[in-house]
Amino acid sequence: MKKIITIVLVLAMMTALFAGCSTSGSINPEILEVQLIPSRDASVLDAQRKPLQDLLEAELGMDVNVTIATDYNALIEGMASEQIHVGLLATTAYVLAADEGAAEAILKSLRYDVDDDGNRLKDQPLVSGYSSQLIVAADSGITSVADLKGKKIAISSFTSTSGFVWPANLLADNDIDPENDVEWLNAGGHDNAVLAVYNGEADAAFTFKDARTLFEDEDYYTDLQSKVLFVMNTSLIPNDTISVIPNLDEDLKEAVKQAFLNIAASEAGLEIIRAIYSHEGYATAIDSDYDEVRTYLERQKEWTFE
Repeated sequence: MKKIITIVLVLAMMTALFAGCSTSGSINPEILEVQLIPSRDASVLDAQRKPLQDLLEAELGMDVNVTIATDYNALIEGMASEQIHVGLLATTAYVLAADEGAAEAILKSLRYDVDDDGNRLKDQPLVSGYSSQLIVAADSGITSVADLKGKKIAISSFTSTSGFVWPANLLADNDIDPENDVEWLNAGGHDNAVLAVYNGEADAAFTFKDARTLFEDEDYYTDLQSKVLFVMNTSLIPNDTISVIPNLDEDLKEAVKQAFLNIAASEAGLEIIRAIYSHEGYATAIDSDYDEVRTYLERQKEWTFE
């Protein structure tokens, strides 16, 4: 009898051990927590949050909760604590999260390229990179990077790749100290950065190209293109990501990836992802796509911004 009990106990311990191995380090949540980064005004994103949630639930066959982060850091912290499972992370935010071990890119967004007048090049292939643009008030007298010294520049946030990381390095490359030679205005979104220039709150702004088109369907801003002028592009930036926490169940990672690909391939889904972040589709992403971002971030560690 003692022998039988011993065998049963050993088997029970082995079962528990193997069960722990199969679940530890692999998260398969009952509710998938998805969070959007606030690169646009929160009210705009909130209008599309529920439609995206419904599409993801239909694709995945599970409960999904789509929320909007208060800022970039909040989303990174949410993924680091594994309270958020999927994050739509802008380029720099992805690198910061990935280097903390909090994010793994599964997809990168595709968009139409745009010309210098803000026209989408719909007759050309979608692109996985984009430019930051310098836009200025028509009466600012700014015609080049050199003219930015001493000016007030609007940005979406200090962790925005196109709004700040690339521009700050561009200024440094042109002998302008990005910490002391200009005044930065944290506008809280690319659309708000454009409006800061339009409303005379800033002399210039750096945004993704071409954030001015965010207002093309709004009657109030019909004169925006004449009041907010394009000056130049930065070098190419890799597009934003759809990222998951590294410990997410591998099958669920693949299902999330395929869900977003399917959503982008449908007419209704494409309309929603266009409204959220101007995405036109997705392609597989690998971490090394973002190595240049790491180089720029390393360079600016000597700068301090508030």
